[in-house]
Parts: sequence; C-alpha cells; structure tokens
Amino acid sequence: MILALLIIVLLVGAVLCALADRVDRRVVRWTALIITSVDLALAIGVATLVSQGPIVFRLPWLPSWGASLHFEADGLAALMILLTTVLGVVAVLISWEEIERRSGAFHVWLLLLQVGILVVFLARDALLFYLGWELMLIPLFFIIGIWGHEDKQRAAFKFLLFTFGGSIFMLLALLYVYVRHLNLGMGGTFEIEELAKTPLSASEQWWVFLGLFIGFAVKIPLFPVHTWLPDAHTQAPTAGSLILAGVLLKTGVYGLIRLAIPLAPQAAEAFAPLIIALSLIGIYYGAVVAFAQRDFKRLVAYSSISHLGFVVLGLFVGNAAGYQGAVLQMVNHGLATGGLFLLAGIIQHRAHTRNLEVFGGLWKYAPAMGAFLLFFAFASLGIPGTGNFIGELYVIAGTFQLHHTLGALAALAVLFAAAYSLKLFLSTMHGPTARPWRAFKDLHIHESVALGILCVGLIAVGLYPKLVTQPLYFPPDRLVPTTGRVPERVIRAEAARGSLSSVSRMRSKSFSLDHEVVLVSEASK
Repeated sequence: MILALLIIVLLVGAVLCALADRVDRRVVRWTALIITSVDLALAIGVATLVSQGPIVFRLPWLPSWGASLHFEADGLAALMILLTTVLGVVAVLISWEEIERRSGAFHVWLLLLQVGILVVFLARDALLFYLGWELMLIPLFFIIGIWGHEDKQRAAFKFLLFTFGGSIFMLLALLYVYVRHLNLGMGGTFEIEELAKTPLSASEQWWVFLGLFIGFAVKIPLFPVHTWLPDAHTQAPTAGSLILAGVLLKTGVYGLIRLAIPLAPQAAEAFAPLIIALSLIGIYYGAVVAFAQRDFKRLVAYSSISHLGFVVLGLFVGNAAGYQGAVLQMVNHGLATGGLFLLAGIIQHRAHTRNLEVFGGLWKYAPAMGAFLLFFAFASLGIPGTGNFIGELYVIAGTFQLHHTLGALAALAVLFAAAYSLKLFLSTMHGPTARPWRAFKDLHIHESVALGILCVGLIAVGLYPKLVTQPLYFPPDRLVPTTGRVPERVIRAEAARGSLSSVSRMRSKSFSLDHEVVLVSEASK
C-alpha cells in the first residue's frame, strides 16, 4: 500500500494546490512543501522496507487486455524513488521566490510531473510504464512553455516533439512483443516479466530493441539525439531544469534496464559495441561543447550529455563494476548537476542574465553562493570525497575490464570535465566583471537549505558508496556481463542436473534478466 500512497499523496497535493491558489500564494508554497516532504518520508520508508525484499502492489486495471496496476520496488527502484522525492522537496524550495505568477498552477504541474516519474520507476506492467512515460511529458511541457524564459515556447515544443516522437517507437516495440506473446498462445499480458519470456528470433529482437532504444536514447539523451536538451534546460525555470536533469533523464537509462535489455537480450549484446561508441562520443562531445559555452545553463546542459554518456557506458560494458558505477552516476548526476542548475537559476533571478562574460567577482558579494558553486563544480569534475568520483571510478574500472583502450579513453575524459567545471567557477566568481554587483544578494535561507540537501547527499555517497551499491544486490539487479550469451536451455539443463558451479560460470557469460537463473547462481555462492 505504501507504493500506492506515493502516488496518491502527490495527486491529493495537486488538488490542494489548485484550491489553495484561490487563497494565497504562500499557502500554495507551504502546501506543496508539506506534500513533497510527506512523499519523501514515504520514500524513505520504501528504501527501508526494500532491504527485506521487493515491495509489491497489484490491482486489476484492464483485465481483458492483461494489464494491471502492478507496482514493485526493489533496490534500484527504491534509489530512484528516493532521488525523485528529495529533488521534489528541493524544487519547491527553490521556486519559493522565483515563481510569482500562477503559483498554484505551477505547483500542480510540478507535482503531476513527479507522479509520472514515480509511475515509471514503479511500474512492472508495460502499458502502465508507457502511461507514466507519456504523463511526464505534459507537465514539463507546460512548466517550460509557461514559466520558462525568453524562447520558452520553442524549447517546450522541441522537447515535446523529440520525446513524444521517440516514445512512438517504444510503443510499437511493446505492442509487437505483446501481440507475439498472444499469438504464441502464451496469453495476453503486459506484465514485463511475462513479456520477457516471449521467444523472439534474432531479427525480431533486433527490431524490438531498436524501437525501445530509440525511445530511451532520446530521453537520456544519447548522442546524436540530444539536441533538444540544451534548449529545454536553458529556457526552463529552475525547478524544471532540476527535475529534468535530476530524474527525468534517468528514466531513459532505467527503461533500458527494465525493458530493452530483458525483452531483447541478444540484440542488446549485439548493439552493445555501437552503444559504447556513441557513449564515448557523447562524453567527449558534451565536454568540449560545454567548455565553449558562454551561457551558464547551456554549459551545464552540455555537461549533462557528457555525464549521461558515462552512465550508458557503464551499463553496456556489461560487468558488475560498470553497472554499479552507472547507477551511482545516475544518483550523483542528479545531485551535482541539480545543484549547478539551482545556482544558475538563483544567479539569473538576481542578475537577469546567464552570460558568463558579464559575471566575475561575485564571490565578494555572495561568498556563500560562491562556496556552494565551488563545491558543485568540484563534484562535477569528480573530486575525491564526492559521489561523482566514486561513480566515475566504478565506470572506468568496468570499462577497463572490457578493454584497456576504452578504459583509457573514459579516464582521459575526466580532464575535459575539469576544464569546463573550473571555467564555470572562475568565470562566475573571480576575475574582472563588466557590471557592478553591489546590490547582488547572497543566498536566502530556503536556497541554502535546498543546496545543502544536495551537498549532504553527494558527500554521503562519496564517503559511503554502499548507500547506493548495497541495495542493488549482487549480481547487480539480475544484469550480468555481455561477454557471450549462453543459450537459456543449456543453463536450465545444468540447473536441472544440480550443477550449480557450472550454472554460475555460464551465467557470467550471459546477458539475461531471468529470475530463475539468478536464484540458482546466487545459491551457488
């Protein structure tokens, strides 16, 4: 029931914010803050309970189609839910003064955006997953289009067209697997675990994986389908950029883990070299273009493309270190880049510009702001003691296990991250300035609290990464290396004979999400 409450609380909060808008803007803000805080408390409860095993909630939905309201939280889902609810609280805090007009409508859309994201992270029914996937688009479209900046409508429509266009391919792939499962006499169902059992030929898997991958790659976004992201980030209000960078982009990676790889494991292995190449290109491309930017938010937006390249790289190198590093970076990127976008919004709200060339020397007017920017810039480049350092270390180690040259390329990219991170800090806080900033105000208390929450998270993950890696369970959430697929029938035959050590060895060469095989392998330990 706690999983349903995560959704219900936000829906009730959206209604209350709409009603409170008729009373006073301050009532709306406090209502949204209380609702998101309650949801955070529920998420902490989920993270605590999931250590004892997955939490499941299921209700009939469309029985004639085989669809159900099937929510399930395991270690990975609990982490993503916790990240979403933490950033939900921060988003309300950072909007306290920035959003002055139509505050009630803004917070309604903000809460509904979180509803869509939580549905994606919790759904174990493919149709329910797609419903949440589409639900995410509408609130963010209005958040950017109404409360965004100078070119907001163009950015909003570009975001909607790119992401909705990609999701059409995803829907076609899911429907194909559903119909194939039905025609084979296995029954009509949208349960992801059941659809993963659908026997597909190699060519069918290729097309299914390609359809799913296009939808998820656009949302990540992976090079070269990334062009909507800088515009969306630049024009979005601060809370919109925070949620977009912090969790919305992670739904693409999450979809690869939950849908693309389970439904088409052989195709995932076949496409892995291409995806690794695109990830490395994205890492370097994002870093180089970020360094060339003069706009604060566009610099951070392009850095996100680089960081998400690390996440996808870690996922597809196909080993435990890479996978755990990918999940670590999903969390770290949400916190570190989220902090940079918060500071970008705070500075823009005071200075009415994002142009780095007119900043400089802000430190003496806003030392607290400068200290936070220094921390998040160092976290972004992966300084030891922050979560980004350990996450990148895991990904690089996993890439070295796959191939030494690829590992060296991934490690070298850290230098480029240092270049744009230091440029951002120095251009903003030090050096000559084109304007006097004597009236520039330092951080307010609610802004300091919002930034402090993200700092604590990054330091906690950096000093104690088991907070993230331990809930994943080993083997990591049933995802295993892509070093050559062993036919499932061979693994099952070995399991039937009771040869657990053989099953364990073969499993290390598979790319499968099959629950039974994992249980046998874990028993072999």
